[in-house]
Amino acid sequence: MRFLAFSCVLFPVVMSFSGCFWAPGMVFDQYSNENGSVDTLASFQGAQVHLQSITPTTLAAIANNKVQTALIPQKLLDYKPSAYKLGSFDIVQVTVWEHPELTMPLGPYRSDNAVGQLIGGDGAMFYPYAGQIPVAGKTVAELRLTILESLSKILNNPQIDVRLIKSQSQKTYIQGSVQRAGVVPLSDVPTSLLDAINQCGGVNELGDMSRVELTRDGETTPINLLATYPPKAGPSDIMLKDNDVIRVAGQDEAKIYVMGEVTKQQALPLIKGKMTLSQALAEVGGLQVNTAKSQGIYVIRMDATPDTINVYHLNSQNPLALVFGDQFQLKPNDIIFVDATGLARWNRVVSQILPTAQLLYYSTLSVTSTKNAKDAISNW
Repeated sequence: MRFLAFSCVLFPVVMSFSGCFWAPGMVFDQYSNENGSVDTLASFQGAQVHLQSITPTTLAAIANNKVQTALIPQKLLDYKPSAYKLGSFDIVQVTVWEHPELTMPLGPYRSDNAVGQLIGGDGAMFYPYAGQIPVAGKTVAELRLTILESLSKILNNPQIDVRLIKSQSQKTYIQGSVQRAGVVPLSDVPTSLLDAINQCGGVNELGDMSRVELTRDGETTPINLLATYPPKAGPSDIMLKDNDVIRVAGQDEAKIYVMGEVTKQQALPLIKGKMTLSQALAEVGGLQVNTAKSQGIYVIRMDATPDTINVYHLNSQNPLALVFGDQFQLKPNDIIFVDATGLARWNRVVSQILPTAQLLYYSTLSVTSTKNAKDAISNW
């Protein structure tokens, strides 16, 4: 009788865990055909899900669809710096042959720089017999003509040379994982993106060369320094302009996420933008021996269009399938999910039911004991 009473109470509790709530935790119970064919599953919250096996056929298709050479936006490649425009705080050197007093002005006209003239914050500079010259926006050649016109009034056929000694008005900014982040001045010699990074000591050991960003006029363009580019269309062909910002991302910024029945669930950084599925599983200690379903390894990847989710399935019941996993390249924000076995789910169900079942059992036992005591007293 006691067992019957307990069973009547426990049965509804067990049944409450049936159906969709049979086991706690996440579950992905869809499987793709081993020939690599694509199954279109029911929409998930408005997004269409495509499931595909990781097989040699799939890997070949992914390789064929991959762009073999990276492309840089044409407008970045089309930009060619014009002649350098002088600006505030640039330093120029004016040489007048056979007239050293004009080459290096003395007294109140001498610049703080021993061999040059500093352009003031107002964009102008003073030069003898020429007065205050508005320099900002002029090229070196235009400044030479201005000074030549003034000196021609007092000198016979003056020979003048003007050079840019130090550029300080135009600059680009280097940020992120480089040896020396800071400012790189732009001069009359065009500076490429690679030149600027090298002037800062190059990418440091924590930097990700596959994830460099160039921000120009409010628009940010990702650039992969490790990729292959067509001739004369690579990072070394991007000429910088004033106020460009270059940022080198850190390796810890591009991550993939390993979840489910693995030894250690965690986020892993993509080293230099690369990691395979098998490498990721090894990094987290492999599958849980007692709970992981070797047939249920999934890579969940958001497509370029936000309404499509691609799911790649690896059946590793045969260890040889891990060779395919080692050829499957992961991308930033990929999610690796390892499903649990049915037994593991049942153990979790039991672990949730058992405390409730024990409580119900002892409650039933207490009620039965109390009833028996009352019956004994009444019979006495």
